[in-house]
Amino acid sequence: MGHFTETSQPSTKSSKWPVNSYLLMNAIIFALAGICKGFDEANIACLVVQSRFRIAFGVDRQSPDEYANTTGWIVSIFTAGSIFGCLACLPVNDRLGRRWSLRLSTLIYAAGVVGQALSHGSLSAFYASRFIAGFGGGGITVVPAMYISEIAPKRIRGLLAIQYSTCQQLGSVFGFFINYGLTKAYDGIDLQWMLPTLLQLIPAFMWGFGTFMCVESPRWLLYVGRREQAVATVSRLRSLPNGHTEVMSDIQIMESQILYEREAVVGATQWDLMKELLVSVENRRRFLLVFMAHLFSQWSGASAITQYLPTIFSYLNIPSETASLATGLYAVTKFVSCLIFSLLVIDFIGRRRSLMTGITLQTTTLVYLACYLGISRTMTATHIAETPSVSRASTAAMAAIFIHGVGWNIGWYGMPYLIGAEVYPIRIRSLAVSMGMAFHWAFFFGCSRATPDMLEVMQEWGAFAFFACICFISLVYVFFAMPDTTGRSLESLDSLFQRPWYTVYQVAYAKNDNNA
Repeated sequence: MGHFTETSQPSTKSSKWPVNSYLLMNAIIFALAGICKGFDEANIACLVVQSRFRIAFGVDRQSPDEYANTTGWIVSIFTAGSIFGCLACLPVNDRLGRRWSLRLSTLIYAAGVVGQALSHGSLSAFYASRFIAGFGGGGITVVPAMYISEIAPKRIRGLLAIQYSTCQQLGSVFGFFINYGLTKAYDGIDLQWMLPTLLQLIPAFMWGFGTFMCVESPRWLLYVGRREQAVATVSRLRSLPNGHTEVMSDIQIMESQILYEREAVVGATQWDLMKELLVSVENRRRFLLVFMAHLFSQWSGASAITQYLPTIFSYLNIPSETASLATGLYAVTKFVSCLIFSLLVIDFIGRRRSLMTGITLQTTTLVYLACYLGISRTMTATHIAETPSVSRASTAAMAAIFIHGVGWNIGWYGMPYLIGAEVYPIRIRSLAVSMGMAFHWAFFFGCSRATPDMLEVMQEWGAFAFFACICFISLVYVFFAMPDTTGRSLESLDSLFQRPWYTVYQVAYAKNDNNA
């Protein structure tokens, strides 16, 4: 990083557009880390149904119940590691900074990826390697959004921060299509499953080494007392002289926030903050709202469908060749819908309406899938293909899966993160958000682990009926308890959580709240 000195006469000329190539490069490099989660979900979904993978690890000789159990552990053990990685990276963030926190998390993730590829048919080694990869992946889910929000000008903070979530969906695209191509190219040999696993190292290499071209978060630099470097960093990110009005204004805002945060928690232990979070009625209601958001988000069926999509397509009697291509198109659909709705629709129709629309789409499509699978489970593939009405119903079932993914992106996909970032007072925000992410990964693990057993025991259709019930319950809960936080003051948010949760709908929108 170049050396800058503050000018004696600050410039007062404002920049017309707050984006420059260097700022964009920093944001993109950290956003690329989102590929990690999406790539792993897509890759492991394809591996567990690959013939060579099943032979290599002896899964092909298992009974349906044993196979469901093994599949559940193979998929979910990554998320179990992520729970601990998410919590472990927080102190590293404060001590070493955002860049080194992401580098160390990426290194652990890469070690886990290599371990998976070199497991040589040992399920124990594969489990351990996926846990290690998940531990690194947990840190990778925490750092990028934090870093991007700290370097971005407030006018485009949301636009840049959302790119991390978009890259998660991009990772799914890579994972599904890479598996589609390599499964055909290396049919019958171990490279069929080893190569797509190892290819996860390429994007990891890109964002890992890319961090050496990035600056450290100016907020963290101020936090550790390196003000001169923080000023130079903001100057470089804004492409403005050190003494420019906007540069010094950003620095002053960051310093004020850091001072306020320190004063807010002065003399308080983690136990004191925990009691404040759970004992105070208002804060307990805030925590319950975020807790339920993470619970409904993960158990709405979307993550389960993504992780077991090739298996689910087989229940629809879709030929393996068509199913492989459809999984890739599903990932593309989620990527495009995430980009469009996150940037345009959510802010246009509001968060509450967006969430309720998404949940309605999920519920409707899950009910249809449950009905179709319940009716067609006794039919043969030949009967389905030769009966026009049933064949059309099968095509509609495939379409329902795609629509379900769109509904997920409109609603529950990003809403828990937005709610968690907005409803907590600053004194308990760090602790509460950390606990929320831990519950996020715990619910993700539970759903990932349970889904294959549910599909087996509940005869496929029952699992979709269960997810539909969860979505319907979440819709009722959102109607009564979920406020739209757009345009609300802190005082207005405080008043929301002083009333019983089931009466929030009466003042759900700021225009209906006299305190807004």
